[in-house]
Amino acid sequence: MVVIDRKNNCCLIFPLKAGVKIILLLFLIYELAKAIRLIILLASDKSLRNSLEFSRSAYSIIVAYGLIAITAAFGLYVTTCANTPKLLSIYSKIFYGIAGFNVFNSIMIIVETITSAIECPKLNNPNENSDYSYLCKDKLIFILPGYIISIILSVYFAMVISAYACKMKDKDDITNQFNLQV
Repeated sequence: MVVIDRKNNCCLIFPLKAGVKIILLLFLIYELAKAIRLIILLASDKSLRNSLEFSRSAYSIIVAYGLIAITAAFGLYVTTCANTPKLLSIYSKIFYGIAGFNVFNSIMIIVETITSAIECPKLNNPNENSDYSYLCKDKLIFILPGYIISIILSVYFAMVISAYACKMKDKDDITNQFNLQV
């Protein structure tokens, strides 16, 4: 029988350190892809670029995605080069902030999606015989599960990074205690 140590493994199969690096690499790639996609959308569509409301929100979102990507890159640096318990503890707290931002953002998108799906049938022209409410249902079917999974993964990833920071702190404490005794 195979026994899996949950404290020392990430996603049940990866060692904790490798799992943290994979998580941070995925976050870095995902956030950069979101920022680049939004930049390309802004660059390609002149009407969106001229829309003051969209461009203000788009620029702030690009900055937020960019900051999260930079933070993920810093986390990769911390876990590979400067693998000290103090930096890992600080980064763990920063990543909890990122997870909180992601949870808040996902909840806002879920609420907006549900609200627009409720309002969608009311927006259809009552004089037409065609009903486009199936588009609203498709929005719920595809958007909601993705953001719910995003919330779950963000919280789980923050817990994994925190567990790794605690493990390294415990290892450092044991080493310091041993050095004091000798």
